[in-house]
Amino acid sequence: MSRWTMLLIGLVATLALLAAACGTAEEEDEGTTTEPAQPTATPLLITGSSPTAVPADTDDMDDDMMDENVSVSGIPLDPDAQYGGILKLAYRSNNPLNPWEEAAGPAFDVGHLLNNMLIKPRTWGTEEDFRNNAFFELHPDMASGWEQSEDGLAWTFTLRDGIEWSDGTPLSCNDVKWSFDTIRLANDAGLLRSPRKTHYLAMDSIVCADELTVVFNLRWAKPAVLEVIGQPYNIIFPAHIYQTEFLETGKLDSMREQPSKATTGAFRVVEYIPGEGYTFEKNEDYWDAPLPYVDGVEMIFLSRSNIPPALRTGNVHVGDSHGYTGGQALTLIEERNDEVFKIYDRVIASSFSPALFLNKEREPWNDPAVNTAFALAINNEKYNTTVQNDLFVLPTGCGFYPTSEWAMPAERCAAIPGYADVFGDTPEDRLAQAARDKERAKEILEEAGYTGENALNLGMTVWGVIRPDGPAIQLDLQEIGVNVEILEFDSTTTYTKWSTADFDVGVHSFWIAGIDPDVTLYEHFYTGSDRNYNRYSNPEFDNLVNTMSRTLDKEERKELAWQAMELALTDVGKVVISHGSYYPMVSANLKGYMPAPNYLAGYGPQKRYSHVWIDE
Repeated sequence: MSRWTMLLIGLVATLALLAAACGTAEEEDEGTTTEPAQPTATPLLITGSSPTAVPADTDDMDDDMMDENVSVSGIPLDPDAQYGGILKLAYRSNNPLNPWEEAAGPAFDVGHLLNNMLIKPRTWGTEEDFRNNAFFELHPDMASGWEQSEDGLAWTFTLRDGIEWSDGTPLSCNDVKWSFDTIRLANDAGLLRSPRKTHYLAMDSIVCADELTVVFNLRWAKPAVLEVIGQPYNIIFPAHIYQTEFLETGKLDSMREQPSKATTGAFRVVEYIPGEGYTFEKNEDYWDAPLPYVDGVEMIFLSRSNIPPALRTGNVHVGDSHGYTGGQALTLIEERNDEVFKIYDRVIASSFSPALFLNKEREPWNDPAVNTAFALAINNEKYNTTVQNDLFVLPTGCGFYPTSEWAMPAERCAAIPGYADVFGDTPEDRLAQAARDKERAKEILEEAGYTGENALNLGMTVWGVIRPDGPAIQLDLQEIGVNVEILEFDSTTTYTKWSTADFDVGVHSFWIAGIDPDVTLYEHFYTGSDRNYNRYSNPEFDNLVNTMSRTLDKEERKELAWQAMELALTDVGKVVISHGSYYPMVSANLKGYMPAPNYLAGYGPQKRYSHVWIDE
């Protein structure tokens, strides 16, 4: 079957999916801001290169003619694009540079500029594509396509011939095999940690059929396998350098200390000054020709408070890549100048959901009574109003993305302790329910003996990025008789404390990180997951998740996912407080840019910027 025949089949499937979706977003004027759009497109899985449009009469056209309007990987080329200029980006953290270990920081900014993925989430499109969640589609990157075996146990990816690392070494299957083996084997392969390794429990082996063919063999069929392989953290690194380093030293220190030593990406590092910035130049030999459009990239280190002024004054093209919320968003909207920066529709974050979690390895924080009382104590409505200026969204999906098909039915979610107050018809109803929940929390602590001289005292570890959350949650807990000291730390210290269980109670942005329930349930609640910071463990939950993960029927999977999440939240594996939302904003003269939820915009190939251009 030819590549273009495969494409036409994919496009027919796309049209069918769109027709079956729940509707299309209404047209809106340029520059307006609205409530988050409901999803209108099912995430697509596309085989082969993927131009957004194929001429109806393809039989009379050869491949060369059809490829004129797309890059090598299938990214549509903008006929109005201007080549040249320097793209200016802000970044605000000096965390280590290994994206396989990290959950924040410049590892993703630098990694995506320098290297590529096997397959990637879509990064291009119109504002209508953005409203229709096109960013959840998966497309080929260094793979030209893939096939699934009939039993779903083998996924075969064909690599593009001719891609070379910057030192002249050809890209090979071993680069992909070694990268994914390292991610899934973690400490045994040189990583300090691998936050997403539990996603690979179904993976039996990764083998090279030949230099350009890699096969992922599964122990059981896993419907979410493509979403796992296409997670934005999965940047491919050169095995001939780092595998050798690991074999010689047993470590991968240089991966976290400096940018990739050999690269395949759209740009190459010219200069790096720690704490100041990076300078990149265009890779003139980039395999995904004729991209990139810009001549280079400057990454400028700025504090969080200095990023909005830099955007407002035109000193950066992209400030916070995922967008702005809270007071920053309101200020930028109030001061909007469409000639300087563009504001897109507000989008619900797919990976920023403030949550409270208790260390299950410490007493009394592992006491079920304490856990339930804490869940009931949190006033979700008040938090949204007083801390987030009503810009966040109540956790109506009960741990799943609120507007996705996986969101838990309201009547089931409301029955879980601590979530009844998110479903009132009015703010007054929700506040009244929260008050009743708080009274019940007091009763529970009193019945368990945690009052008076035996009142609970705790240190609450708060990630500095979400500093404003601390006082509101502190007050909620104090109102049920708990004494709380806020312990705020920077990203590196916070993650170290959580990773080593050196805390009583934590406040974090609970990373939903995707749509498929596999990603959320395995990463944040499964026994032994590196992102399960509070060490929640329940064999019944683990069995439910394992069964759900290998169930092919979607309706059956939903029921199993809901049962698992009901159990985890009833056990207070986490207390989900809200879901963030952001207004993406970029320089008005930056073209070819499509926003995405922060899971993708903050960690994914949106940060590659190969198809954006500057309208001077």
